[in-house]
Amino acid sequence: MKIFSVANMKGGVGKTTTAVQLAQGLGKKGKTLLLDADQELQCAVAWRTSEDPSWTFDVARYGEDAPRRMKGYDYVVIDSKGNEQGHDLVSLARASHLLIVPTRPEGVSATGLANTLSPLVEAGVKNFKVLVVVNEGGRGEELREHLAENKIPAFVSMVRKSTAVGDAAEQHIPLEASSNRYAKTVALEYQSVLREALAYGG
Repeated sequence: MKIFSVANMKGGVGKTTTAVQLAQGLGKKGKTLLLDADQELQCAVAWRTSEDPSWTFDVARYGEDAPRRMKGYDYVVIDSKGNEQGHDLVSLARASHLLIVPTRPEGVSATGLANTLSPLVEAGVKNFKVLVVVNEGGRGEELREHLAENKIPAFVSMVRKSTAVGDAAEQHIPLEASSNRYAKTVALEYQSVLREALAYGG
């Protein structure tokens, strides 16, 4: 079983969208469970509430019974609670094959990213990668170059900004099932992210 965790200390950075789309892609490769650790909002659970036949994965709330729930699955995606402390992130990374840290390429989110990465770097954690989401203009490329200069691992793939993501969540369907061509484009970009995540050999 491979565990992919999605986390960032800051909210509003595409964490749940990333978790849902990764789980959707992994569900085509093996039995997949998405665990939603956000006890208050439960956004991933809410998105996946429909019985649309295009869904490929199971979803459950993260709790003390998580180890039992995970049994029998090939892949598990954990959508973190979103306001973790540094030690939470380190523990999450150490329990995962790969910790994915989504971020928006803008000022406030960039500051939040620095706060998120600091405890991981200080603890010597290596199995994490930053994912640039909600990209527009050349900001994503600039951030990715900045990360590379500072030897911070990042995905080559990036995900563009699109209101179609919110529309798909409201309709309780995966992006690929939307009739909106922009939603399908974002879904393809997440497929590229997934290929990189699966190729990670840390």
